[in-house]
Amino acid sequence: MFTSDFSAGELAPELKAVFFQWRNASEDGAFPKLTEFGLPNTPHAPNILSVYEIERSETGEPADFKALYARSRISNTLRDKFVGTRLSEHEGFGPGSRIWSCFSEAAASPGPLLVSLPYVGPLPGYRSTSEIYLPLLGEAGGVDYLLTAVVLLEDEYRGPDPG
Repeated sequence: MFTSDFSAGELAPELKAVFFQWRNASEDGAFPKLTEFGLPNTPHAPNILSVYEIERSETGEPADFKALYARSRISNTLRDKFVGTRLSEHEGFGPGSRIWSCFSEAAASPGPLLVSLPYVGPLPGYRSTSEIYLPLLGEAGGVDYLLTAVVLLEDEYRGPDPG
């Protein structure tokens, strides 16, 4: 379902472009800030990006994920519009779901995360996704956002290779 142990060669071409843009925007080992990443004019990934704000509990644990931005292709593939809503507000996306587990992992252990999930959207012909979750810093310097890039696949879901 997800792994942080991957090489760029394992990424779909669209995800690879986003990953390298994110990595190039990182400075001295620090993740890029959301305000400095260049959205919505990111040239390398038309129609596959979204940004989620990580809402944290008083203890700092991830509590929910609010969709702040979605390119047109992403929002068109979802049954409901996500921008301005939280994952927990959508059936099948809240705590205990596969996607929630991926978001929680990415928020708890910040670093690039490669994700594969079965496709459950309304478009015919797709069976799975290949996704990358990339942490972005907020103005205070903490990991407050996740940049996600999603590619829909016609192939059967298999998940990341366990190595």
